[in-house]
Amino acid sequence: MKNTRSRPPQSSLCALLAQHFPLDPRRLTVLSALILAVIQARSVVLYQLVQLIDLPGSDETVYQRLRRFVQFALPDLLVARFVLAHLHDEQHWLLVLDRTNWKLGQHDINILLLSVRWQSFSFPLVWTLLPHSGNSTMTTRIALVERLLPLLQGRRVFLTADREFIGSEWFVALRRMNLSPVIRLRADSVVEGSPVWVRFKKMRPGELRVWYKPVQVYGVTLRVLACQNASRETLFLAYQGHAGPALKRYALRWTAENMHQALKSRGFFLESTHLTNPARVSTLLAVVALAFVWCCLIGEFEQQRDPSRCLRHGYPPKSLFRRGLDALRAVLSKPRSGFGRAFPLFLAPFDP
Repeated sequence: MKNTRSRPPQSSLCALLAQHFPLDPRRLTVLSALILAVIQARSVVLYQLVQLIDLPGSDETVYQRLRRFVQFALPDLLVARFVLAHLHDEQHWLLVLDRTNWKLGQHDINILLLSVRWQSFSFPLVWTLLPHSGNSTMTTRIALVERLLPLLQGRRVFLTADREFIGSEWFVALRRMNLSPVIRLRADSVVEGSPVWVRFKKMRPGELRVWYKPVQVYGVTLRVLACQNASRETLFLAYQGHAGPALKRYALRWTAENMHQALKSRGFFLESTHLTNPARVSTLLAVVALAFVWCCLIGEFEQQRDPSRCLRHGYPPKSLFRRGLDALRAVLSKPRSGFGRAFPLFLAPFDP
């Protein structure tokens, strides 16, 4: 790692980000300042971050500079390249496709997001803001995944999604892109001429059934299974390979829920932004995504350095994200203390 011990946190981070992100130095400076401020304040409201940002000029000047920064999109795949570089040792990647949405006044903020599973979280890769409420079109989903394809070459990649992400054009596109689907079906999804529920009648709670042969599902040959939980809700799953691993991969969809909670109410309160313009929200999301990934990686570092014991429920008292967030906030709030002197170690995720 380069010597960053004598530099302020913002300068140290900016110097390392320059080796990852091909940005104008002025934009890189603002990006570094924003990442640190978002972590310190646990907020994405720009005017609340002004006091924490080390940029020249009055508060109003700094605020206008932040507003100008979010007006322009960051390079596509900037976040994805950084994230996947930290997962290069994984045998395969599990992508999770889902939506997150909220309402600000009369505006619907509706984000279609593709993430990759890491530990108990998913890391954001690419996303698009939908110009309407509700589900995405198959064309939009395909375009989103195609943006990521250059970074997936030579990898075994699975894609899991809930039952709103179905359709012939979509399934055929996944086969063309060599992605293995693990996707929940609706009960009325047609499988070789009949609804899928017809093949799995009289299910019992806790029962797992696998259809005896591959079938045509939305124009693609896949395996199909069904299982029922204690509430008598039946899950119908289309997949490639074996039933056991497929169920485990689908269950890992919850890592995306953990990610959204960290981006929102348990972390940076993304929904509190007053931004509604899609391009500005997208740029802000990129900043928050980098802050979130950094916190998670530092949480992993802290767990390896000082393992925490699990509580009675089998989980540690803090998630890796929360542990990293608390550690970074401690070093940033007391830069001259013993905590603060640990900051150069926390820059390791950005050191190529």
